[in-house]
Amino acid sequence: MSRRTIIIAIGMLSLLAAPLAFADTRDEIREGIRNPTSGDATKETQIIAKTGKDAYGTRQSNKGAGGGAIYGCRSSLDTSAPADPKKSTPCIRVNNLSSGKAFDFQAKTSPVIGILQAGNSIRTPQPKTAPFVTNATAVAVGLNADRVDSLNADEIVTQAATKAVQAVVAAGGAGVLNGVCPTNTVLAGGGCLETAPRGAKNFGDAATECAGSGRRLVPPDVLAGARAMAGIDLGGGEMSADTTVTEGIVGLLNTPAYTTVSDGGGFGNKPLGTSTSFRCITGGS
Repeated sequence: MSRRTIIIAIGMLSLLAAPLAFADTRDEIREGIRNPTSGDATKETQIIAKTGKDAYGTRQSNKGAGGGAIYGCRSSLDTSAPADPKKSTPCIRVNNLSSGKAFDFQAKTSPVIGILQAGNSIRTPQPKTAPFVTNATAVAVGLNADRVDSLNADEIVTQAATKAVQAVVAAGGAGVLNGVCPTNTVLAGGGCLETAPRGAKNFGDAATECAGSGRRLVPPDVLAGARAMAGIDLGGGEMSADTTVTEGIVGLLNTPAYTTVSDGGGFGNKPLGTSTSFRCITGGS
């Protein structure tokens, strides 16, 4: 066989072997071989690309039911510098060196976009673990707390006030709760003053009636101050909580009496046994 024939034969064998070698490599990629085949890489493996918009340096896609990528690491956290990747190296770091976004997460039909899980079980609360830390303080559209338990701020305040009033009423109107008075009372003198007078009674019966509703007779200074409030009319004089002793001629005929306050600001005295309209008050001093 001539030298020329031998050279041509070797060339043809090389051409035939190349596709077979390429096919073997592709088969290995599909099977998912370990890289490196043994031991551990001790330096970063870099993939450098220069692509345009809507194109990426690498693309990982799984057409089956499995995931697209999984990353694991064993880095630790430096609590004094959690945001410093040199001291607290994350498993994944995305760093946009320009002015665009650093990441996108999208799920087309899933009811859950993703999970931030601390510990081995999502069912175990981790009260000492923050889901994330940020120094961005602008409003996050979609995360701004416009509603809590489906209520906006005004509804929350109204609901709280209503429950406060209900609590006071349930307790027999024992006093003011967070500045809120029960129905048909108004805040006056640190307590909740009834807006309408009760029917005339003597001092003892009036005091007993107020006590029976968890309230008490109104001090005269509170009545005097309340007369200027809208809806409060003391008329010619209402019974107050104060009592005194009126003196007769030369100290004789001393008579126990209660103080009355009129809508015009006048103070008077009436014997304890006489009947006068009155109001009750909760709380106050």
